[in-house]
Amino acid sequence: MKPVLEIKELGKIYRTGFAGRQVIRAVDGLTLNVEEGDIFGFLGPNGAGKSTTLKMIVGMLKSSSGSIKIFGESADNWKVRERVGFLPENPTIYPYLTGYQALYIIGKYFSMTNSELSARIGKLADELGMERELSLPIQKHSRGMLQRVGLAQALINDPDLILLDEPMSGLDPIGRRMFREVILRRREAGKTVFMSSHILSDIEMICNRVCIIHHGTVVWDCAMDELRASGDHARLEDIFMQKVGEAG
Repeated sequence: MKPVLEIKELGKIYRTGFAGRQVIRAVDGLTLNVEEGDIFGFLGPNGAGKSTTLKMIVGMLKSSSGSIKIFGESADNWKVRERVGFLPENPTIYPYLTGYQALYIIGKYFSMTNSELSARIGKLADELGMERELSLPIQKHSRGMLQRVGLAQALINDPDLILLDEPMSGLDPIGRRMFREVILRRREAGKTVFMSSHILSDIEMICNRVCIIHHGTVVWDCAMDELRASGDHARLEDIFMQKVGEAG
């Protein structure tokens, strides 16, 4: 079986300074596979290259080297992208639209009929607990409610691959629990989730596989079942600190 997401030797460099002589490697030879049905935790300290990698996967940034395949096809294939949902770290939505209008416009990009779209928005509003807020302009939403609208737009097309960049950011404990339940339900439905987060306890709870990157490359990759069965009762936080420390 081919991986849902296959990243090989991915690189992204930025040139700065006089005449671009200084090279910054934001992502450096990153290689990983995400299998169907995974909830894959993508971890790393600030500046490790997590958001840059996610933006390259969805085409917001162009890679400097390497390849990205989704469902065995190039990530540049627009047909493949129709099967992907993406929640960026800081969702940016036109502030004068209501939540409903914002989701409606996004849904139209997927050629959904008006009735299909209305039903889909209603279902997501109920699942994410934001029925009342959808009638308010985005600028009136709290940080946590904006995050819920952001997740709804990532799920509006019922994607087979869901990419989440810090999905728990700005959420209270109730919101975090709700997000975890939404993600687990998607896995039960056969979807694949690739998520970056700094909240390691959430990763431990819901992910079946985790990798840690530092300086743009993988420094640790392990199935959570293997970690739990290792017998040393290692905590993910301890491993994170150890692997990042070793990588310098």
